[in-house]
Amino acid sequence: MEVAIRCSVACLLFGFVSLAWAGPEMSSAPMPLTPLDGSGSGAVALATSDYILGPSDLLQIDIFQVDELSGTERINAAGYIKMPLIGLVKLAGLSREQSEDLITELYAEGYLQDPQVNIDIMEYVSHQITVLGHVTNPGVYPLKGKTTLLQALAMAGDAGALANEEEVVVFRSDSTGAVVGYVVNLEAVLAGATVDPEIIGNDKVVVPVSGSKSFIQGITNTLRGFVGFATF
Repeated sequence: MEVAIRCSVACLLFGFVSLAWAGPEMSSAPMPLTPLDGSGSGAVALATSDYILGPSDLLQIDIFQVDELSGTERINAAGYIKMPLIGLVKLAGLSREQSEDLITELYAEGYLQDPQVNIDIMEYVSHQITVLGHVTNPGVYPLKGKTTLLQALAMAGDAGALANEEEVVVFRSDSTGAVVGYVVNLEAVLAGATVDPEIIGNDKVVVPVSGSKSFIQGITNTLRGFVGFATF
């Protein structure tokens, strides 16, 4: 079993080598994951304002002091929502702030005086994450709202009894498209010694088997010229 899982992790890591070789140069000094509470020095976690809306995302749209125009809307397959008075509005491909500005502009054109629009993303259905390694149900899962590492692992049935919880790896593409591996000590997160980091769309979480530390270290050293590793 351990050999099989080690092979799976190796295949995943070497898959990222292929991606790195074909893509932009990898960063040797990646930033840490941004914690759920927004603290820390990292800036790679996807902020709500940076998130690009897509089909099936669920939005709470509030027009200040105009309750009859406020409500929950899900983006349809074509990328549109339907709003009172202004009708269909295409939001797919826009950020939250851009969507707020667009709806504000449309309501200001003869409907409301100085409208104030606020959008909260309730479900990030158009983005997915992958959880692999020693978990109960490895696979691809949709993001529904802000999701932490512990919540992502819970989707996959949590880490197995033989999991190495000190070296959970989160693979993420940075702003240049380079893939970076972040090592997270899950035991420290569970003990409250480290903030539970936020997981964002297209992240790949790998839970290694206990006893494979030297194996992971060997792969890490081999790939260090291609994939940057950081400890959260």
